[in-house]
Amino acid sequence: MKSDLQQWLTAIGGNRNPDEFEAKQLSKFYGINIPRGRRFAPGDVLNLDGLQFPCAIKVCSSKIVHKTEVKGVMLNNDRQSVKDNFKIMQQRFPDESLLVENQQIFDGPEFIIGIVKDPAFGHAVMIGAGGVLAEILNDTAFRLVPCSDSEALDMIEELNISPVFDNFRGFTLDKQQLAQTISRVSRLAHDMGDALGQLDINPIVFSGRQWVALDIKILFEG
Repeated sequence: MKSDLQQWLTAIGGNRNPDEFEAKQLSKFYGINIPRGRRFAPGDVLNLDGLQFPCAIKVCSSKIVHKTEVKGVMLNNDRQSVKDNFKIMQQRFPDESLLVENQQIFDGPEFIIGIVKDPAFGHAVMIGAGGVLAEILNDTAFRLVPCSDSEALDMIEELNISPVFDNFRGFTLDKQQLAQTISRVSRLAHDMGDALGQLDINPIVFSGRQWVALDIKILFEG
């Protein structure tokens, strides 16, 4: 994984943060599941080979952190609307790449996995209730990186929302698999070391019997 990381860092260069597609490619090296998708450079013709419907269309730029605030996300696209909306997004963001992904159908609530950097203690991994309510609920747990699967499992059980893993309203969420994903994110952060400033996976959802990271943001240490 470290060799993949080094190649990835070399490809990104040191003068910008990665975009969402690049951040997801790095996460994939560490066994973190991501939706199948394709990045299109400005002016590219849409190619849907290998993609399924519905699709999500997103602006894909290291300069745009909050995509929804600039109308940079279009969901629930079928085979016809994806073509029309792709053209709309190209007109809206003529100088930026676009990411077209399979849209995930998922069970249960959304979660967030993050990496923060403390000046005294270094990087810590976080798990919490995710999605648009993450800041409101403020339901989180932390460990220093790298953390083991068992430590990650303890983090999940500390959350107020943890009862959703106990067949709450029929949810069959895989708690052990989520713990493994947390541990893998912590390993990614440990391997990046001082180069990593912040990492956010928000949301990560349980879809098709696996946890899938729908949006990933990586910021280098400035």
